[in-house]
Amino acid sequence: MQNKTQKGPREGVAQFVLIALVGCLIYALNNGVRVNYGLISAAIERATGFDAAAVSFAVALAQLFYGVSQPVFGALALKKTNASVLALGAGMLCAGFLLTPLCTRVWMLDLLFGLVIGGGTGAMAFGLVMSAVTPILGEKKAAAVSGVINGAGGIGGSILAPVAQSLIDRGGLRALMRGFSILSAVIAALCVWLHTAEKKAGKEPGQAEAPEEAVTGRAILNALKSRDFLHLALAFFTCGFFMAIIETQLYAQIVGLGFSGQTAAFAFTVYGIFGMIGPILAGFLCVKVRCKWVLGTLYSLRPAAVILFLLMRKTVAAVYFFVVLLGLIGNATVPPTTNLLSKLYGAKKLGLLSGTAFVFHQIGSFLSTYLGGILVSSTGSYALIWLAGGALAAAAALLSFTVREPQSEKVE
Repeated sequence: MQNKTQKGPREGVAQFVLIALVGCLIYALNNGVRVNYGLISAAIERATGFDAAAVSFAVALAQLFYGVSQPVFGALALKKTNASVLALGAGMLCAGFLLTPLCTRVWMLDLLFGLVIGGGTGAMAFGLVMSAVTPILGEKKAAAVSGVINGAGGIGGSILAPVAQSLIDRGGLRALMRGFSILSAVIAALCVWLHTAEKKAGKEPGQAEAPEEAVTGRAILNALKSRDFLHLALAFFTCGFFMAIIETQLYAQIVGLGFSGQTAAFAFTVYGIFGMIGPILAGFLCVKVRCKWVLGTLYSLRPAAVILFLLMRKTVAAVYFFVVLLGLIGNATVPPTTNLLSKLYGAKKLGLLSGTAFVFHQIGSFLSTYLGGILVSSTGSYALIWLAGGALAAAAALLSFTVREPQSEKVE
């Protein structure tokens, strides 16, 4: 006799698609807002009359709070549910967007854009999205959909850019903020529905109750004592170091090679497209292959790509070949990293621990940006910073290969 709690094939597929779609929409909004900070800040300058330095500081605060707030919201998710924190983040974005046009003082902009909007994006980070969907879908299906959700972040940035520009052209900052607030409110409503689905999944047979550690602040300390978590976090540090080279140095390097700014801009468009494909492929590979092999291989390809590019004659084809490789192996490390954290420590603690690992990532980004400027200024060449990034990526590969990955759950 069939258990009443079992779902039919069609219902299971429908739920999988719906949960994946909601996850994609949440992360698309998050990433879409962050990658369009430049466009938003220009609109703020024109509407408020604040100088560029003041607006840039508010944006820098938003970037900072995106990183440092993630462990905080991850800890809150342990007390509540992941989806409820996602709803809180979307609500913060909605409030921040509505109130930003009303700013008459710089400190108000710092508070609303830097803390409220920046913190809102931190509450909707990738780890928290995956923490919400994994208990509902199960480990295997969540591994497959993780790459799609990560790739949706890039799609969100691409779609929101022309939408934002159109809103600015129609009604300036107020129209832009109003449009973004409506979108955030819709996402908040979806997060409330996801909260219900997450709670229901936690009550189904076979779902173990979270141990006491999962609802205390000891989760981070215990993870930091774990060799496997430290390996993943240190590898993520090198990831931040490597990605910052792409974000802060590559455009100038391409122009410095004698190519036009248009060629460099198009190269970044190509990079963005393949940056969506890479995580999707990595997510599906994690279903077929152990996640640590996927992650270690991705890190191993980074020094190989660097050495190949440094040795190649610098033609347009060589530049595009390099950015395609970077796109495929860049953000693709995120799905296997989050899947490993979920396997090792459970989906409930994924938001907290992925946020903690992301702090390592941002420290790597900071050091890379600072060191890159020094090396390029002193040597006039980008070779040393690329070699440093490649060497760290090779170390990250070794760290990833030695993670003690538990066996995946059995597919029913």
